[in-house]
Amino acid sequence: MEILKILNNNVVIVLNEENEEVILMGNGLGFQMKAGLEVDAAKIEKVFKLENQVESEQIEQLFAEIPEEIIDISYKILSHAKDTLNKELNESSFIAIADHLYSSIQRAKKNIQVKNFLLWDIKRFFPTELEIARSAIQMVNQQLHVTLTDDEAGFLALHITNAQIDSRHEDAISLTQLIEEILTVIKYTLRISFAENDIYFQRFITHLKFFTEKVLQNKTDKLPEDQVENELFLLVTTQYPAAFEATKKVAELLKNRRNYTMSKDEQVYITIHLARIIDKTS
Repeated sequence: MEILKILNNNVVIVLNEENEEVILMGNGLGFQMKAGLEVDAAKIEKVFKLENQVESEQIEQLFAEIPEEIIDISYKILSHAKDTLNKELNESSFIAIADHLYSSIQRAKKNIQVKNFLLWDIKRFFPTELEIARSAIQMVNQQLHVTLTDDEAGFLALHITNAQIDSRHEDAISLTQLIEEILTVIKYTLRISFAENDIYFQRFITHLKFFTEKVLQNKTDKLPEDQVENELFLLVTTQYPAAFEATKKVAELLKNRRNYTMSKDEQVYITIHLARIIDKTS
């Protein structure tokens, strides 16, 4: 692979076999090299495909401004998140993580703290991601001799959540806010307080995460009419009128604010979850 540009001693941009620009990382990969030479394949440790010109410019700027140790830590955080969550993540998310850490460290050195007003919601909706982020912040504090707070762990958790979302146009903040809107509608419709440690509530939150991702991406389940289980819909909505009333309010919210039409199966699933919660709290 021919080197197109050297970003630093350990990072180069090359043209791969498919004639695509990719970022290569490895110890000494760019040391005493220059554009036009073949890269030493034995030194390649990480490969990042550049999706577009904008992302290419972002990465170039990132490596020009941010110390290599922060970039290295950011990749370790992403790798740890991938292993812990046991799922594939968007590799280029380390760009956002590195940029956030660098900004956080710069603020900490100036004794500037940013309050994370979503932290409570992040604890509720993304507990695993928050624990990963807290572990990462502890590592950053120890290795770089700074004191980043739990607020920063919350922001980092959102970046980790973003790495799991398919859509490139929505982010974890939108996801968190939408879940909160739905829960607020349900809470005031049913006039109940959620027992947030309850297993049924946790299962409902898990369902909402997947559901709200579809809403943000506007990916509704459109089944042919003869495949829609009308009997099940009628049974569930008739048997659990209070839960279904809350579901209808959620449907109205999504229709009015997101132009999203809930399918019958989505209404059934939410109604069943709510019926369990109602039964638990009554």
